[in-house]
Amino acid sequence: MAVQKVIRVGLLGWPVSHSVSPAMHNAAFQATSIAGRYDLLPVEPDRLGVEVARFLADGFSGFNVTIPHKQTVLDLPQIGEVSPEAEVIGAANTLVLNPDGRLDAFNTDWQGIRDDLLAHGVNVAVGTVIV
Repeated sequence: MAVQKVIRVGLLGWPVSHSVSPAMHNAAFQATSIAGRYDLLPVEPDRLGVEVARFLADGFSGFNVTIPHKQTVLDLPQIGEVSPEAEVIGAANTLVLNPDGRLDAFNTDWQGIRDDLLAHGVNVAVGTVIV
């Protein structure tokens, strides 16, 4: 019988102890019978590069990113492709391990903000928004 590989992902930030992300993501893994584990990864700002390298060596395949790391993750040597949105915004909140062993960076925050504004009848096609 083949052993199923566990998908390891987590939240990079400082602090992260208040986050409910593990409960949400681990419940989703369980409900969908996906062999996965989502962990809180508290990383002090001056340790980001070292810790990301360690997490990758430990088998992590992706990360959500929160404060204070959303901008500085783009400077990590492990970064591969940067999505156009993350490039324009200058920040990433999602890192995904690609087949080449590098982390591709994405920003999905803007979509959530846009969708909320649209749901409240705000025309986002014109003007400037300050968040």
